[in-house]
Amino acid sequence: MYKKETINELIEIEMRMVEVRDLFTSISEKMMEKSVGILRFPVTAYQLKAMTALSEDSLLSMGELCKMANVKMPSLTEVVDRFEAEGILKRIRDTKDRRVVKVCFTDKGKKLHRDVLKRRVDELTHLFGSLNKRERTLLSYSLTNVAALLTKITEQST
Repeated sequence: MYKKETINELIEIEMRMVEVRDLFTSISEKMMEKSVGILRFPVTAYQLKAMTALSEDSLLSMGELCKMANVKMPSLTEVVDRFEAEGILKRIRDTKDRRVVKVCFTDKGKKLHRDVLKRRVDELTHLFGSLNKRERTLLSYSLTNVAALLTKITEQST
């Protein structure tokens, strides 16, 4: 049987999790709402992650880009297909290993990338602008710790 104190702690954690979930959802929705208009065509979170993970002058393999954007290969393939069709990215076969496909921005993509990053910084500055440097540092530190703890919980429950 569990002690009353333990049960109360667990209930408190559950209540805080619900509160934090609702706040994260609200902030995430605001971030995505702003992001949709950045590329002048509908964009998903995966597409935006891939675009911001790729630097302007980089030439990365699809695998490297997956790791940087933290997305799965099928999702990234869809993103690259879409961006290639829009003239934003191009695929290049590796000269040393023809099985490897690398991705880089076109000239149009480089300009769009600069615009996207500027708008993202403006939007994030507006969103988190009420926080001072110390509070931003604390938020980042806290989110890192929360992510680590939640990762431990999810890995333990699988």
